[in-house]
Amino acid sequence: MAFKQKLAEFKNDFVNKMKIGEKNFQFFINIAIIILINIAAATFTLRFDLTRSDTYSLSDRSKEIVSELDEKLKIKVFFSHDLPAEHAAVSRYLKDLLEEYDFYGNRNFSYEIVDADKLESKATEYGINPVQSREFANDQVKVRNVYMGVVIQHADLVEKIDALATTVGLEYEITSRIAKMTGKIDALLKMKEPITLTLYLDSRLKDLPIDGINKLEEIVKNAAAKSNLHNYGKISFRVIDPSTTDKPEALAAQYGIARLQWGAAKTRSGKSVAAGEAVFGIVLEGKGKFRKLDLDVVPTLFGTNVITGIDKLEDRINGAISGLLSVNPRIGYVRGHGIPELNDKRNAEGAGLFNDIITDMYEVAEVDLLTQEIPDDLNVLIINGPTEAFTDAEKFKVDQFLMQGKSVLLFVNSFLEINNQQMQFMGGEPMIVPVNNGLDDMLASYGIKVNKNVVLDKSSTKVNLGSMISDYPLMPMIEKKGLNKKSIITKHVNSALFFKSSSIDLDEKFKEKGIISEVLVATSPESWLMEGRMNFNPMFMNPPSGKELNSYNVAVLASGKFESFYKDKDAPAAKDAKVKNSLTAQKKLDSTIESGKSEIIVVGTSDITSSGFINHSRRILAGTGGGEAFSNDILLHSMVDYLAGNLYVPEMKSKSLDYNPLVKTSDNTRFMLKVINIGLVPVFVILTGFVVWRRRISRRKKIEIKFGGAEKA
Repeated sequence: MAFKQKLAEFKNDFVNKMKIGEKNFQFFINIAIIILINIAAATFTLRFDLTRSDTYSLSDRSKEIVSELDEKLKIKVFFSHDLPAEHAAVSRYLKDLLEEYDFYGNRNFSYEIVDADKLESKATEYGINPVQSREFANDQVKVRNVYMGVVIQHADLVEKIDALATTVGLEYEITSRIAKMTGKIDALLKMKEPITLTLYLDSRLKDLPIDGINKLEEIVKNAAAKSNLHNYGKISFRVIDPSTTDKPEALAAQYGIARLQWGAAKTRSGKSVAAGEAVFGIVLEGKGKFRKLDLDVVPTLFGTNVITGIDKLEDRINGAISGLLSVNPRIGYVRGHGIPELNDKRNAEGAGLFNDIITDMYEVAEVDLLTQEIPDDLNVLIINGPTEAFTDAEKFKVDQFLMQGKSVLLFVNSFLEINNQQMQFMGGEPMIVPVNNGLDDMLASYGIKVNKNVVLDKSSTKVNLGSMISDYPLMPMIEKKGLNKKSIITKHVNSALFFKSSSIDLDEKFKEKGIISEVLVATSPESWLMEGRMNFNPMFMNPPSGKELNSYNVAVLASGKFESFYKDKDAPAAKDAKVKNSLTAQKKLDSTIESGKSEIIVVGTSDITSSGFINHSRRILAGTGGGEAFSNDILLHSMVDYLAGNLYVPEMKSKSLDYNPLVKTSDNTRFMLKVINIGLVPVFVILTGFVVWRRRISRRKKIEIKFGGAEKA
């Protein structure tokens, strides 16, 4: 018995040890599996972006650029802590994007978030200035200075963003700057001749009461020296006194430099100064191009004058050099014919903001069709709201430009509103006259017809009419359903705002000729037309009955191989006999060249390109939450991007935490959703509870039967 007992104890001890060993082995196996999983996770990272437009993911273009860096590139982030909510969102989004850049970037990419205790000193070192931020706290609106800047260092080059206050197009902003810096480095290293920076300073200006005029040369020289540190020493500085040249006025004509005029006066020392005129400004020249930096003189309250334009002069010089060395594609902008001026930023009707929107990536060359040919290096031509008729010779140039397989972006106004001050004073309405730009017949030959009407829409913005707020059908609010989600141009745009737009028809017969036409933007199905007598007073814009309401096209695209408007016609001769390379000597194309494809975008209004309306649309599209939304900016940029072949830009420009309006639903749909939320959801919860209750009763009975039976046995 003792032997059997010992044998049993040995057996039990052995079994227990085996179990312990098995458990230890299993434990070490689990540890090894966890380690291997972590190694695999660190090596093969999977990322999922469930946002609608992949907001937190980089586009393929960004991945390509950041993964092919040949030299060190570092991004430094200067953001204050405890920012207001809207600015804190920008900071978080920027950090998320930089993590993506770091993930896809090669060993030459890095980024740094500057610590709070070093923020001010480092920001000053890099020339990042604080900006004012408003926040609501303790029932008060407080204004404080905060930092929201970014510095990009690439080799010896530095790019700065002083105030990064919006998430709109943030990836595009960073990627485009990296691409520009990479191209700038290559261009600087290949340059054999330096860039000449010339200060045109008339010696007579030193006798005038202008504060700081005697120190101007030193200021510009120091700015050029600092800029040289970031441009491989490629800047050569000089000062020229225009009064010593034979024809100082020729400098103003050649470079567009400002000319200062003054009357006879006396200096502070009593010296008499004769009335005169002088050229005053800075010009950078290199690679056969030039950029000018305007300087101006403005009076002060103390009877003297100060020089403007020397603030951040180093940054302005760097920007001008980037323009000189730019590898950005050139696009053309037709001038004359009542077309808004590109450089007009003072007037609401000017195209200054439109110019700012597109020149972040493109170099815009103005073209006078009456006196010059369209340069060969242009592939896109913008015609922005002409109000005066084009001649046959000018139309021929546009037609032949298209036939070369190039592209045209045309904004058309069917009517012109003339505000007569005398009529306004007498309480009269503005005069509305039809516009004849002379392009209708040529557009019709391409299968596009811009109608002589104005589209009104129930889905519109609102305006104040005295003591009441009323819909303004003249300004349609284009929602997602009105934006072509199959087109690269509009698929990434959430909403848009149009104004005084005419409807556009596409000729279906041109499909048989291989022309692909598509609608880019259309108004809501609750739209109607104003025809005949025009009155833009919202009090006279009552909608018709439901049967007469429809959706209308306000922006279209046509592409393919067109037949020339001048096919089987003689090429018109230029009016100016002095024009070189007259049109009659040119070879005429009867259709789009075999190796190319012509593309034309026609928009039924040019008001959306005016500075005043662009600012207006930013506020309206942002909704009641305040701030600004940039959907219209993105739409305008995307049109140019598509025609220029930069198909990756629209997606990058649209990525943001921007306002994303809800899609309106019908009354029946809203009713059904209410029924589901109010009625069906509670019923579903009750039924679920009943099922769980019945299952618990059933389970309890099974347990009672099982264990109750065991006790009886």
